[in-house]
Amino acid sequence: MNILIVTQHFPPERGAVRRLFEFAKFFVQHGHRVSVLTAVPNYPDGHVPPKYQGRFFQTEEIDGIRIYRSWVLPASNQYPGKRMVGFVIFLFTSLINSFRIRESFDLILASTPPVNTPVIGWLLSKIRRCRFIIEIRDLQPESSEDFGNLNRSLFTRTIKKMMHALYRRAERVIAATDGIAEYVMALGIPPEEIATIKSGFSGEFVKADHNGIRQKFGWDDKFLILYAGTLGWAHSLETVVEAARKLTDQPNIQFVFIGDGEKRSMLEGMVSDYGLRNVEFLGSQSLETIPFFLKAGDVLIESLREVPVTKGTFPCKLFEYMASGRPILFGSNDGEAIRELEAAGGALAFKNDDVNKLCDMILKLKSGAIDGGRLGQKYQEHAVRFHPRERWAKRYMDFLTRA
Repeated sequence: MNILIVTQHFPPERGAVRRLFEFAKFFVQHGHRVSVLTAVPNYPDGHVPPKYQGRFFQTEEIDGIRIYRSWVLPASNQYPGKRMVGFVIFLFTSLINSFRIRESFDLILASTPPVNTPVIGWLLSKIRRCRFIIEIRDLQPESSEDFGNLNRSLFTRTIKKMMHALYRRAERVIAATDGIAEYVMALGIPPEEIATIKSGFSGEFVKADHNGIRQKFGWDDKFLILYAGTLGWAHSLETVVEAARKLTDQPNIQFVFIGDGEKRSMLEGMVSDYGLRNVEFLGSQSLETIPFFLKAGDVLIESLREVPVTKGTFPCKLFEYMASGRPILFGSNDGEAIRELEAAGGALAFKNDDVNKLCDMILKLKSGAIDGGRLGQKYQEHAVRFHPRERWAKRYMDFLTRA
């Protein structure tokens, strides 16, 4: 089978785009041809690597995947308006670039967000007369409305209707979470046309050790609370900084943020205003080092804003957190992620504005009143049993190739 994937974001960019890259590699390893129509890498910091500068279109091959890159306006995720302009530009440059691709395809797989990619995928499926499939990693514009990034308006209602129409036009829909699958099903799309394909994790998150990172950063004598991921509006990380403020009387507890995003400057401002020395921001790190950082942590933390859409949200980093064998503190009242952690051995959950409960759980983990080592082991065993990326990739491939 010959597959064309349409996605604006693709490695070497960081973050959740790794999911699609790993699945594409699996498809190639199992005899399928895979091409990717994507943008020049610039996310999340807005910087284009030197290798990709100076050309409107370019082609390369990575691990057997043929990649066609189109120019976009580079923009970091700190400038959402500029990024939206980039989405519009990619709509046009990718369509132009598609005419440079001479081969025919059996199916076009459009991965969203952003909302431009299903439009591109649907148009190309009509031009090339092939199957059209949508992968939904996050519901847009619903998520942006819930998080307040976009006001509910005629514009968002129009986009929503357009997206729902495209879901219905797709031959099949891939949902990254059960919550997304349920949402799409409620639109009247038959269940047999929908599959939940979760992100899973790759093996290095189990196999890695901390690789000297604790010594390198001076954390050998620290009890390390570590967050790794986007510092974006979907995450309620202010409470983590407030917990650091309350725990300044515990000099060996250290909080570390790895990643970048719209909230970084605001969080750094809080740390500066409070004069905290127990919080570090390391910025974005290479994908290869993330397993080592997770293993270096004593406790891993995530916190989502309490809005309706997060009930069906499962941050893909949680699979990697669990595979790392570390206890996880999760800021959320309820939802799919909490249920998964409960099934894995127990959820250490706190309301995302409850600083006192967060501090209490940190101190109990530090003292051993909560056996973090045993809980982390249960998480890892659960992840290894149910969520290896190869297992989800096989389900993905089987769903795409099913008659």
